[in-house]
Amino acid sequence: MAWLQNILTQILDFFYSLVPNYGVAIIFLTIILKALLYWPQQQSLMTSLKMQRMTPEMQEIQKKFKNDPQQLNKAMSQLYKKHGINPAGCFTSSCLLQIPQLIIMWALWFAIQAYFLMPLAPAPIDVATSYGLTLSTTTPTEPFAIYHTYTTTVVNGTELAQFVRGATPGAWFLGFNLAYLPTQGGLHYYIWPVLVALTMYLQSYTMGSSRQQGGALMMILFPLLIGWISLSIPIAVSLYWVMFSLLQIVQQLIVFKGIPKPAYVPAKTEEAKKEK
Repeated sequence: MAWLQNILTQILDFFYSLVPNYGVAIIFLTIILKALLYWPQQQSLMTSLKMQRMTPEMQEIQKKFKNDPQQLNKAMSQLYKKHGINPAGCFTSSCLLQIPQLIIMWALWFAIQAYFLMPLAPAPIDVATSYGLTLSTTTPTEPFAIYHTYTTTVVNGTELAQFVRGATPGAWFLGFNLAYLPTQGGLHYYIWPVLVALTMYLQSYTMGSSRQQGGALMMILFPLLIGWISLSIPIAVSLYWVMFSLLQIVQQLIVFKGIPKPAYVPAKTEEAKKEK
């Protein structure tokens, strides 16, 4: 995991050298990571689209052979083959595709916390005071205090200020300090857990998760869980999560050409056919 954290911090440093704002650097990082995961996620979405289109036929087969399991399995195998779907890989592929994103999320979580607490190169004391920092005789242990103070160090006989990234103007994005947890800022900082939960909900909704059995409940509970977790992670990680979810929503809307139709369309009964 350490090697991945190092790669992420190096990418952030690169983008920060282009645009001196860590919020913009994280957005660029998110776009790069989304591009790397685009193809496997596209394959998963295309499989979901095929499943959606074959659902009416599947229902007819299930109804026709409901009392003949052997013929049902044979007909279902032919149906999957007809639509070019591997039934064994449908579930596993969708689950496996979540693993890289979760690994990146986990590594980014630790990378961001270390990144904003990492001391910068010593600078003149008037630079630190211009940022609104106050002198601390000892290095604080609480992150929130570290972001508001500086200590001094002597370099070649000159006393210089030593502070961290979270105390610099580059750590601020749209009025939020990316190094803060939602609980460390004002009430407006709590909008980030809400945004994380909302974009996760929209991602599930545009995927058509609520159409699946038990999907409606999970579509609500999972975003709430992620939103709750976001209360204990830096705003920088929440920014990544929101941006990634928005990019995923756009990809899903393009693949499905809008919000997917209900996956389970009731088949016509024999009685209904006779009435016609």
